Amino acid sequence: MCGIAGFVGTLDDAGQCLKSMADSLAHRGPDGQGLWTSGDGVHLAHRRLAIVDLTETGTQPMQAPSGQVVVFNGEIYNHLQIRQRLETEGVAFRGRSDTETLLAAWNRWGVDCLDQLVGMFAFALWEPSTRRLYLVRDRLGKKPLYLFHQGGFLAFASEAKALLTVPRIRTAVSMDPFALTDFLTFGYVLGEKSAWRGITRLPPAHWLCLDTTTGDIRQQCYWHLHHHVLAEREPYDRRAQNRFVELLDDAVRLRLEADVPVGCFLSGGLDSSAIAATAARLSPRRLLSFCAGFARQGFDETAHAQKVAAHLGLDHHRLDGGADGADAIERGLDASDEFFADTSLLPTWRLNQVASSHIKVALSGDGADEILAGYPTYAANRVYAGYRLLPSWLQAGLDSCARRFLRPSYGKVSLDYKLRQFLSARGQSAERAHAWWRVVFDAAARRAMLSDELLEEIGDYDPMATFDTHFDKVAGAGFLDRCLYVDVKTWLVDDILVKADRMSMAHGLEVRSPFLDHRLVEFCARLHPSGKMAGWRRKVVLRDVMAPHLPAAILARRKEGFGAPVAELGRNRPPAMDFPGHFRQNFVLDGSREDITYKSFSLAVLSQWMRRWAVADVARMNGQRRHECRS
Repeated sequence: MCGIAGFVGTLDDAGQCLKSMADSLAHRGPDGQGLWTSGDGVHLAHRRLAIVDLTETGTQPMQAPSGQVVVFNGEIYNHLQIRQRLETEGVAFRGRSDTETLLAAWNRWGVDCLDQLVGMFAFALWEPSTRRLYLVRDRLGKKPLYLFHQGGFLAFASEAKALLTVPRIRTAVSMDPFALTDFLTFGYVLGEKSAWRGITRLPPAHWLCLDTTTGDIRQQCYWHLHHHVLAEREPYDRRAQNRFVELLDDAVRLRLEADVPVGCFLSGGLDSSAIAATAARLSPRRLLSFCAGFARQGFDETAHAQKVAAHLGLDHHRLDGGADGADAIERGLDASDEFFADTSLLPTWRLNQVASSHIKVALSGDGADEILAGYPTYAANRVYAGYRLLPSWLQAGLDSCARRFLRPSYGKVSLDYKLRQFLSARGQSAERAHAWWRVVFDAAARRAMLSDELLEEIGDYDPMATFDTHFDKVAGAGFLDRCLYVDVKTWLVDDILVKADRMSMAHGLEVRSPFLDHRLVEFCARLHPSGKMAGWRRKVVLRDVMAPHLPAAILARRKEGFGAPVAELGRNRPPAMDFPGHFRQNFVLDGSREDITYKSFSLAVLSQWMRRWAVADVARMNGQRRHECRS
C-alpha cells in the first residue's frame, strides 16, 4: 500500500514538481520515497508503506531487467502463486515483493496478466520499448487513481491533492458544478468525475494506455461484473454454502499474509464479526481488534464488539470515536480531498488513527452489504412495491401528513427520518425509489440553494441518470440483483471505498476487505437471491455459515451502520456570504420540522471544502464556465 504519482510531458521545474507531488502523499507511504525520470519526459514518484518484503528489493519505482518501470499502490494477494508459475518458466527474482511479481507477469503476458491478479491496486507502468504508459485500477476500485490530461500532458496521482501541487494543473482546474450536484444529491461524487473540473478518476476495472509517440489514449474495461449478474443462478443449497465458506476462507487467508502486524476492525455487526471469526480461526497468532464507541445513546455498538472479541479470544481495544468540533470535519476533508459527507468518516478517521499505532494492516467487513443485501433499503424496496399500488391521492396525503405532523427525533437513522424519506418517493419507479432512499437534497432543494448562474451551467443534468444507466446494464436480472449491482457501482465504489482508503491511508494503515475478493463477489452475483434475502432476512448465506462460530445474539442483530452523532457539527446555510456566485443568500434549513443531520453535515463539509480549495479561485470560477471533463 503506497502513494503513487507522475506525469508525461514537459513542465517547468519538472523535478521539483515531481517531488512536491510525492511529498503531498507522504501520509500514504511514510516508509520511503522514490523518484524516477526517463530523460525524455516520463516522471514517476512513489511513497512506500512497507507491508511485504521490507528490504531494499521492495523499493520503488522498480525497474525490470527488460526495462519496464512501475510505481504500484496496493497488494496482489496471490503473487506467490503467480511467482511459482513464472519460476517454472525460468523467471528469476531478486526479492519477495508483489511489485516484482507484477513486473515479471506483465513482461510475460502484458495486460492479460490483470485477469490473474487477486488484490487491490492502482499502478502506472512505463514500457520504454513501445513508449507507452499504462495506468491500471483494480476491479472494484479499492485503490484510487486521479488523472489530469491536457494536450500532450498527462498526470496521475493517488489523490487529487498531489495533482494540485503542480502549478500548471492548479491554474487549469476549477470546481466541477456537476460533481457539486452529485454531492448535494447523495453526499459523494459519482463515476469518473472529481470535485475539480479537469481532474477525473480512472474507473474501476479499467486500464488506460498513453502512446507517447502518437499522443493517442486508449481506455478499456478488463472485468465485467454484469456478466455474472446476468449469468444462470447458482441454487442456494449446502453446496453453495460450502463454496461460500471456501471462497471466504481463502480471501481471509490471503489477506492475513504480511511481514507486519495484522489486526481487524470489529463493530460487533455481522460483517466485521464474520471476518474476525474467520481470521481468528486461520491466524496462527492472537489477533488485535479495534472498535469506536460513542457517548450518545443509540450510536454506541461497543458492547456487541466486546462480546464478539471475548467469544473469539481477541485482544480488543475500544476507543472514543466521537466528533470533537469543526476541526474533525477539516481533518476528514483534508484526507478525502473530495466533496464527501459520509458522517462515518469522522469515527473512521479516529479508528484508523488509533489502530495505526498498533498494527499496519487491518481487515474490515466492507462489501458484505452490497453483495449480500445487507442494507434496510432492500427491505424498503419490497414495501415500496406495495406502496406504489396505492392511489396517487392517498400517497400524496400520506406524504403530506408526514411532512406536517412527523417531528424529528434525531436518532441514528431514526424511524421518523426513514418514514419521511420513504413516503417522499411517491410516484417514482422502483429503480428510482431505490436510489431515492439515500438522497440528501432533492432537485427542488438544489434549485432553492444554488445560484441562477450555477443552475444554468448545470442545465438538465440529473445524478439519477447514472443509476438508470447501471440498472439498464443488468435489465435481464431480478430486481434484487439489479439493486445490488447498482449499489456496487455507486455507493460502494464512490462512498464506502473512498472513505476506507482515504481515512486509513491518512495514517499509513492498510485496510483489506475479504468480502471484496473478486472471486467471492462473482460467486455472490451468480447466487440465487434466496441466498441473499429470504423474506425479511438478509445476508442469508453469511448468517447460515457463521452460525457455528458467532453468538446467536450477533447473528440476530439488525443492521445499524457506522453513523456518528454529528448534528452539532452541521450548519443550516450554504456558504452564500463568501461565495455569492454559487449559492443563494436566503436558503436555510429548518431543523424543527425535519431531521436535517445529513443535510446540515453536507453543508458543513461544503463550506469547509470551499474555504480549503476554492477561495483563491472564486473570481476565475465565476468567469470560467466551460465544461472540459464531464464524465
